[in-house]
Amino acid sequence: MSIPRRLVLLARPGAGKSTQAGRLSVVLGIEQVDTGEILREEVGSSSELGSAIAPTILRGELVPDNTVIAVITPFLERAVALGGYVLDGFPRDLAQAEALANLEPSGLAPELAISLELSPEVCRRRLLARAELEGRADDTPETIDRRLAAYDKDMVPVLGWYDKREILMRICAAGAPEAVTDRLLTGLKAS
Repeated sequence: MSIPRRLVLLARPGAGKSTQAGRLSVVLGIEQVDTGEILREEVGSSSELGSAIAPTILRGELVPDNTVIAVITPFLERAVALGGYVLDGFPRDLAQAEALANLEPSGLAPELAISLELSPEVCRRRLLARAELEGRADDTPETIDRRLAAYDKDMVPVLGWYDKREILMRICAAGAPEAVTDRLLTGLKAS
């Protein structure tokens, strides 16, 4: 059995999605599609779309589904043409997971969803440290708490939905990044 080439990483904010997406991208030779980075770049571009979504992002709220799908679809198309993707930061609720699955006729829907499992307390500590180190405006204590609460509320149905579709793999995200990557690769080879 071959390793899936269209992957979605799901995890609480701060659990290491971007780190692991980057590592999987290199090891598997597939594109990393970081939804948060794409949206932040759009905001930074001062485009009409960027100006419209900036307040939503700064409040730590979700950008409307149709907007995110429209923004990331070209990145997914490019990635699939180059051999695959690891998607980081999307979906964040059941409606988004369903919207992403609706891309199946075009061959863009994920083959496997990976849940990186880490406690909210550890995630909060990591995000506060990142905010201090990187100066990210969207990592305030209040915004972090809202994002963690939103994940817990919105992602349980998503994880259940992927589990029912039999495309969910759960991986412990505690420990050194290298150890998490090793667990991921072992899981992918067994999938």
